[in-house]
Amino acid sequence: MRSSWTIIESRQRRIAAACLVAGLMLAPCAWAQDAAPPPAPPPEKLGVFESIGRWFDNGASNFRDHLRGAKRRMDELGDDAAANNKAISDQAAKMGQGAADVGKGAADATMSAMDATKNAVGAVAKLPTARMMSGRERCMAAPNGAPDCVSAAEALCRKHGFTSGKSMDFTSAEECPVRTLLGQSNECTTVTFISRAMCQ
Repeated sequence: MRSSWTIIESRQRRIAAACLVAGLMLAPCAWAQDAAPPPAPPPEKLGVFESIGRWFDNGASNFRDHLRGAKRRMDELGDDAAANNKAISDQAAKMGQGAADVGKGAADATMSAMDATKNAVGAVAKLPTARMMSGRERCMAAPNGAPDCVSAAEALCRKHGFTSGKSMDFTSAEECPVRTLLGQSNECTTVTFISRAMCQ
């Protein structure tokens, strides 16, 4: 048989155990209540100078952020440029070879152009000595009866001090003796005169 003290002790032990279990279960709730943040202090009323100071601080902070972003972007661009440098160098080498080939062709074209220029200069050098001369030189009749104006043009140019010339303009007219004008005969002949010649 058990004594009353034993029953009381076992009952007390059960109550103590129940209190201990309940305490352990409620302890986190109490700690959570203790861990709650303290209430925020009421906002301070800032004056004009405090507002201006905060505005400058925020502006400086934003400016620094923009500068950091710009520096980061420039660094990225530099890295990209370095990565592309090899490809560009290879392309430049290919283009340099192509330019050398073009340069060789250009040298050949230049030689041809120099020859053409030399010939043109020679022709232009002769032009200043050529002059248009006016005068009146009769074309003599050739053996076939036609007027011979080549010798007349050269004769006109020799009169002006040149060595040769070509006929540029001529005039034809009928030459009649006075008897024909009086109506006594019909003996008119056609004569040709050189009026202008290109002389050299």
